Amino acid sequence: MARVVVYPECNDIVAHRFGVINAVYGVAQKHAAVARGILMAHKAEGHSEIVVERGDVDTHVSLNDERGDVAAAAIEYGNRYGGGGVDALGRAFGLT
Repeated sequence: MARVVVYPECNDIVAHRFGVINAVYGVAQKHAAVARGILMAHKAEGHSEIVVERGDVDTHVSLNDERGDVAAAAIEYGNRYGGGGVDALGRAFGLT
């Protein structure tokens, strides 16, 4: 079996390349569009949205709700009363 040696600085070098940063952003935008479609199909009152935030290296996709983090978590994961969550982000990124 082959032995693979990864240099410690490899991740840092690759992660900071403009092509990689742009590719990560593009993938995030594509999955965010899918998550928006899933959320729109289940939207009851229209207080929530899928947001893409681009940092220096990373891109974050999140479900935000104007009523706060508890409401956003309940929409995504479900609530304590047994209401099932939409799971828009999990489904869009293939995690569930």
